[in-house]
Amino acid sequence: MKDLKVFIIPFKGLSLGVHEYQWDITKKFFELLENQDIKDCNLQVNLSLEKQERMLNLMFEISGELEVECDRCLGKLVLPVQINEPYFIKFGEERIEESEEVLVIPESDYQIDISELIFDYISLSLPIKKVHGEDKKGNSLCDPEILNKLNRYSEKSEIDPRWEALKKLKLDNNN
Repeated sequence: MKDLKVFIIPFKGLSLGVHEYQWDITKKFFELLENQDIKDCNLQVNLSLEKQERMLNLMFEISGELEVECDRCLGKLVLPVQINEPYFIKFGEERIEESEEVLVIPESDYQIDISELIFDYISLSLPIKKVHGEDKKGNSLCDPEILNKLNRYSEKSEIDPRWEALKKLKLDNNN
């Protein structure tokens, strides 16, 4: 995990004020975090960290493209990414996650690892259903060969007449 060390920010020595950080994210980042959904990516992360007396204000800006697998045809699907997320780190006695956006860390901590935050923001930006869109005529942009195979396998076969006869039976449990 030494490649993820670039995402560790030692804040104890930072002066009060705003500090800017920038990283380019490639598929290696997701391989290190053992993510199988993202096949490739070209992302840029800009972090603005404002150090105050009793807290750190972080503003993440993540933009670029992700390559994932289409849920319908399993083909290559490129999705645009545009994320702007704030995160706040307060200093206290013990580590407590107050909310999704606020973390309290012990005063003895001297650095933060933001790789998990970046990973979470990117992963949560993915749609639940990842499929190719449609063209202007309303036709799917999925691989037509795969769609034809899916249609052939999903055609309804004739129901066995014995099961059809059972469907006609009505059970009356009130008698």
